Formats: sequence, C-alpha cells, structure tokens
Amino acid sequence: MREVVPWSFTLALVGREVVMIVVLAVLRRYGQGPLPVHYLGKTATFILLMAFPMLLLAKASAGAAGWAYPSGWALAWWGLALYWAAAVLYVAQAVGVVRTLRRSVPA
Repeated sequence: MREVVPWSFTLALVGREVVMIVVLAVLRRYGQGPLPVHYLGKTATFILLMAFPMLLLAKASAGAAGWAYPSGWALAWWGLALYWAAAVLYVAQAVGVVRTLRRSVPA
C-alpha cells in the first residue's frame, strides 16, 4: 500500500484535514457548529474515492495498469485540487461567520 500513493500526496490530503480541524475549532470557540456541507467537497471526496481503487488496481494488475494508472492519477489530482478548493470555500465561510459574530457582540 505504501508504494501506491506517495507521502507528499498523502500529506496534502492530511494537511487539508488539519486546516478543517482548525476551522472547526475556531467556529466552536465562537459557539458555532460545523459549516454546512458544500457540494464541491462532496464531489472531491467522490472523485478521490474513485481514484484510489483505480491506483490499487493498476498496482495489482499489470493488464489494467495501462489504463488504470493514468486514469487513477488524473482522478487523484483532480480530486485533490477540488478538495483544497472546498477547503478554501469553508475557510472563507468561517471567516464570514466569525466577522459577523464579532460585529454583533457589544464591546
């Protein structure tokens, strides 16, 4: 399994999750719950869930490697880009929520 996806790709996925944990911690500090789920994040997750089995198939089957490897990596990079784009949207939403809450609290 370690040789299917490089550590740099894995760290990019985990890094996004760390960003989202920090966003949630900030929102909780202001008494808010998680942000509503965005369609972009769901799409990114779906694409990544399609990419990883294809990469595993490419590693396991030499016959499928010719089409599964490039297809799997195309999906993986597309999914990662959308995953981070969704994170940017969530951060922007969280900043908006925090700014609104700060304005509404009397000094």
